[in-house]
Amino acid sequence: MRLAQRPFERLSRGAGLAVALGLLVVSSTAFAQYTPEQILKQRPTQADVEIDEPTAAETPNCSVKAFKEGGYQGVCLYAPDGTTPLRVWCAPPPKEGAKATVEQIRFFRDGREVYRDVLGKEARWLNAGGSRRGQIDKTKQIVAWISISPEEATAEIVAALATNDFDRFQRVALTAADLKTLGLGGSLAQELERQIAAADADGFAKLAAALKLPADARWGAFNGNRPATIPAGQDGLAKDLTVYYNANIVVVKGDDATQSQQLYVGDLVKVGDAWKIVGLPSGEAFGQATGEVSASSVFFPAEGAAVAGTDANDAGEIGSELTAAYQALEAASPTEYPAQCEKTFNLLLTVAAQTPSEETSLVSQAADLAFSGVQTGLYPAGAEKLAALVDVYKDSSNAELKAHVRYRQITADYYAVAQAQPRPKDSELAAAQEKYAEDLASFVEEYATTTAGAEATLSLAMNNEYMVENDAAASYYSQVAQNFPESQLGKKAAGALARLQAEGGELKLPAARYFGGGVCDLAALKGKPTVVFCWASWEPSSVDAMKRLAAGGTINVVGVNLDAMPNPEATAEEQNAFYKQIVVGLPWKNVCDPAGLDGALATALGIQNAPWIVLIDKTGKVVRSNVTSVEELESFLDEMK
Repeated sequence: MRLAQRPFERLSRGAGLAVALGLLVVSSTAFAQYTPEQILKQRPTQADVEIDEPTAAETPNCSVKAFKEGGYQGVCLYAPDGTTPLRVWCAPPPKEGAKATVEQIRFFRDGREVYRDVLGKEARWLNAGGSRRGQIDKTKQIVAWISISPEEATAEIVAALATNDFDRFQRVALTAADLKTLGLGGSLAQELERQIAAADADGFAKLAAALKLPADARWGAFNGNRPATIPAGQDGLAKDLTVYYNANIVVVKGDDATQSQQLYVGDLVKVGDAWKIVGLPSGEAFGQATGEVSASSVFFPAEGAAVAGTDANDAGEIGSELTAAYQALEAASPTEYPAQCEKTFNLLLTVAAQTPSEETSLVSQAADLAFSGVQTGLYPAGAEKLAALVDVYKDSSNAELKAHVRYRQITADYYAVAQAQPRPKDSELAAAQEKYAEDLASFVEEYATTTAGAEATLSLAMNNEYMVENDAAASYYSQVAQNFPESQLGKKAAGALARLQAEGGELKLPAARYFGGGVCDLAALKGKPTVVFCWASWEPSSVDAMKRLAAGGTINVVGVNLDAMPNPEATAEEQNAFYKQIVVGLPWKNVCDPAGLDGALATALGIQNAPWIVLIDKTGKVVRSNVTSVEELESFLDEMK
């Protein structure tokens, strides 16, 4: 089995996936008639995707099996071992007599999905493939990032500079429209506007020419202080702002980690679920670094550079070593993974000890790495590593770091049991769940004022809602709302608390209008039960189930869509086109907010996940504020008859 690092030839040059789509419209009974060769002709629409690909000799021994699952039908191509998936075509079940049209193509590496094309809509990187989610246009090009991490955003910067691709850079660059979205004003906004204006096509081209990055330059590592939250009210901010400051990245030539140097990024800002750079990065010509260039921050100008305490050469060597370790980890087989994970974990801690200014970031990365290994079942020893790390930092004055490590350790302890092989007994799993709940409760009590504590508290509150322990959930929501009143976490907690307290009374919502026109007025819907259905396009099975339920006409459905607008700069016309595509065919009206889960209604209801349902009786009184599936909703509706 070989690894395909870039997409192969399409069915015909220049034709792209649109031509291939002709193959993907078939009768629902014909899926199983496809051959491995036909399925393998479908390639990822994006270039930077690594997938498993059978050799020419292996292809005839692959197997094709039809399936129906989770609101989809289609075919799965398996490797010669008969169990390892390579491709999956997914199509919603068609109406009787109609043809099924493939909606998604999923690609795998080492048995896990790493990339998904949602045809005509999105490209998604998953599991070890990454976390990016991009909106694509008719030419299959990424036009905006719906979500992208700091690491992935800075990798885009490297790729853009290496190829002098200004459009690619713009997709991860902060814009003037973003400033309005973030609620920035005053002198801070003016300085940011100045840097944004300087990051034009000419400035970018001059920087790319000066840096002289090799054609095979690639991202090697991200180095930054821990992310900082600037609270609402400070520097004229209308709401909390999350940033990385004085950040830098390591750029590597091809596969030669010895040829690398730093590129100074400066500030990164979180806009929705996407991270963006402020202005242009800075650096020296590749291979000619003197260490004279340094990072600077608009937000924290007095803070030292991200690698304070080391010179440029030291930082480059450190970055190269970490890069090589992560590369080996990514390429490791399941049997090789534990040893490489431990090596990378230990290296992160060693580098943290050598660069005190980076301790929080590097130790947090080590904790995340160990936790991920336990969660996936590939590195069970990670739970012990985390326990030891908790012990090391138990007396630290860095409360945020202590909380982060401890939170990871608590969750890893649960997964160490849940992912154990052979499968744990039900009694063992139940005991692990009980211990997890107890440990988490103690954790949020001790670290209530930290970011990790607030996140854990919200998670614990939502878990209690799933168990219909509303009093306990309300107590946790109240805690976050009180400790973080001006942050998005606090506002969401306050919304969830108000939703819970509305049971038996009327649900109060902020003023909102339906997509397509009309005021969202719950009071006007009395006379039959009303369902406030918080949904998202990434959970299509719940939407399909609600369609079937709503078809009976016995209930009102008010939709609250949670899909965020991928491009904050989009015009009203572009927003209209985006949501029109999402809500098409739905038999209920929807409120669509470009902020998605952080939108006004989602925040006012304290929604953290989709689907989430509030059930209101025909008199306008809330019956249940936390129905978590359409199936559960149906049972409550039956009881109300």
